[in-house]
Amino acid sequence: MNRWIGFLKIRPGEERVSALLVGLMLVTAAGGAVGGSATEALFFARFGVSLLPLMYILLGLFALGASLAITGLMGRIDVARLYTMLPLLLGFFLAGERLIILINAPWIFAAIWIMMNIINSLLGLLTWGLAGTSCDTRQAKRLFPLFSAGAILGTVIGGLVTPLLAAWLHAENLILIWAGTLFVTFALGRALARSSVYVQPVSHLPQPGIVEEMQRGFQFVRGSPILQWISYSAILFSVCFYALALPFSRGAAAQYPNADALAGFLGLFQSLYTGAALLASLFLANRLFSRFGILPML
Repeated sequence: MNRWIGFLKIRPGEERVSALLVGLMLVTAAGGAVGGSATEALFFARFGVSLLPLMYILLGLFALGASLAITGLMGRIDVARLYTMLPLLLGFFLAGERLIILINAPWIFAAIWIMMNIINSLLGLLTWGLAGTSCDTRQAKRLFPLFSAGAILGTVIGGLVTPLLAAWLHAENLILIWAGTLFVTFALGRALARSSVYVQPVSHLPQPGIVEEMQRGFQFVRGSPILQWISYSAILFSVCFYALALPFSRGAAAQYPNADALAGFLGLFQSLYTGAALLASLFLANRLFSRFGILPML
């Protein structure tokens, strides 16, 4: 065990926090793989892919609003508390989604598709936010590849079990599986908050309004050349991603018109293409980050 701990670059005293963060990343990613595949399959089964270009536009608008709102909240409340409570709230939200699906109105499946993408973005903020508040800069350089490997392993496991779960429980019930994993994430986040030695100071000064906080964030990015380039890169990444996602979704929906079968295919395919990324994160990324630094390797 000590040899494995040393191989993974975990130093004495970091074992508990590292295990909790790897577990949190794994469970969150596994749930996202199962629930995301099921949600996409339900949407494609009702609408096909003809509405996807419009949905991409709506997703961009909703995601922008959600990101700005979260940015404003992070300037007003305790960030550690936000990170801890967010999976619990999202878990109850997903359980509510499953109840609303019983209405079987077409617009519901479009709404849960948009929310699925927003929830995945929020969970990315949550997991890496917790990692950032639990590790200093030197620890992050060593341990972040390990945490990333945990997330990738979770995606692999979630994708592998999706076909079995979809055939057994049907696609719409996999949303409850996703909600259950978020409740586990909440428990792990609570344990992590108690184990972390880093405490973020809470300001008692008067806080600006949410709109003003959002404007400050926008002005801060606007005034930073490097953050502007990061924003341009994010835009180009989204364009490239959705340019590939549209024809892939069209082909998958045509091949698997049944929601359960499509959910199983999407989960299995996601598991296969992330397997190589898992091996790279475990055996290559941390050494490259340590040798050359995180930004040059990115």
